[in-house]
Amino acid sequence: MSTVQLILSILIIACLLYIVWNLLRKVEKLEDSIEEQDEVLDSVETSVKRALARMKEVDRIGSFEADDESGFVFKEIQTALDKLNNEINPNA
Repeated sequence: MSTVQLILSILIIACLLYIVWNLLRKVEKLEDSIEEQDEVLDSVETSVKRALARMKEVDRIGSFEADDESGFVFKEIQTALDKLNNEINPNA
């Protein structure tokens, strides 16, 4: 009877070790994915900030905002960039 218990215990331990190893592998993949997404978000944040700064620099005298057609496009782009900037960096 003790042999059966020993074999059953070994099988349960082996099964539990496999489960832990499998879960650890999945968590490591998720961590890698999160790191990649953080890098992408940092890159997007930098691009949005540069685009906002460049738009403000280009329109420092307000000539684009005064024009009808280009002013509309300029305001729409600026609104979209402002919304994206607020989503990426809510504290700014």
